[in-house]
Amino acid sequence: MRQQGMTNNQIIEALQRQGHQPQQIYDAMAQSEFRGAAEPMMPEAPPEMQQGPEGQQAVPKGFEETVEAVVEEKWNEFTRELGKMNEWKDASTSRMDKTDQAITDMKSDLENLHKAIVSKISEYDKNLLDVGTEIKAMEKVFQKVLPDLTGSVAELSRITKTVKAKPAPLPSKRK
Repeated sequence: MRQQGMTNNQIIEALQRQGHQPQQIYDAMAQSEFRGAAEPMMPEAPPEMQQGPEGQQAVPKGFEETVEAVVEEKWNEFTRELGKMNEWKDASTSRMDKTDQAITDMKSDLENLHKAIVSKISEYDKNLLDVGTEIKAMEKVFQKVLPDLTGSVAELSRITKTVKAKPAPLPSKRK
């Protein structure tokens, strides 16, 4: 298609209409550009080039080794980054576990505090009922005792008035 003078966009549109996936199209175009750039540099096949199937020229051995080295370097870099991500994941999981445990502990403490408060309120309620009962009992006692006490106080008051009203005897003189 390039030899027919089509632009990259025209090639992409034509291949998509034919049902090819975009990734396949971009890979093929990159490979085509790579071959196009490599062909002028290698007018004749060097001795280290191998014959591919059906007489096609294969990629030079040195290029293969370079590609393998780059892939290996990228793979090592990827595994290092993956290791860092795993460390981060483990640290995050550990922190989440600690947070979950702290929340569970706080929930337990809160439940215990709630039980203690309810228990104290029940105890205070019982004590108040007991005090109320005692006050009612004292009220009944006062109802029975108060009339007698009031009568006794009234009698003492009369006796005191009577004693104050009588003249005091004079002390006698003995010689």
